[in-house]
Amino acid sequence: MKEYLIVGLGNPGTEYELTRHNAGFLVLARFARSYRVKFRTRGVYASAVVTESERRLHLVKPLTYMNRSGEAVRILMEKYHFPLDRVIIISDDLALPFGRIRLKPRGSSGGHNGLASVIAVLGADFPRLRVGIGAPPGENGMVDHVLGQFTADEQRLLPAVTDWAARAIRSWLDEGIEKAMSKYNGPVPFTFE
Repeated sequence: MKEYLIVGLGNPGTEYELTRHNAGFLVLARFARSYRVKFRTRGVYASAVVTESERRLHLVKPLTYMNRSGEAVRILMEKYHFPLDRVIIISDDLALPFGRIRLKPRGSSGGHNGLASVIAVLGADFPRLRVGIGAPPGENGMVDHVLGQFTADEQRLLPAVTDWAARAIRSWLDEGIEKAMSKYNGPVPFTFE
């Protein structure tokens, strides 16, 4: 049976629940809902496991706050030894406008502290799904922007964004990274079935 690790990055606690920096948690929660599984806390992470006919999916939310996300990933890698092509990290991305997602087979942290923490554990050679949150207007307020709540308009569109991103993960699992990238990279079609 093939084992997969799907990690959504975010910050624990209700005060961060609908913040832009929690886009990874939100996408992972949407993906988990399609399987009707619930997360259980296991030390520095919360996880749910989905067993399909030929694979087992480990869905994980690090609970160490963003800057130390790699700690949970290290524990799971030591326990299960996932091949890097069967690991995907979901994070927010300031460089992408809200309403866009981007799958990549590898890359840098792009200044994202959570990804940097994971890269310190895994190296940079793993797939990732970036969810656009847009940059703040002007040069100031980066921290306030990422830790701020989605606007009312964004919250209205958020279910479509998280659903599209969850579909991208399913495509990655079923068809591989290249096909998933060609189907899902770019703007979210807000009128899909």
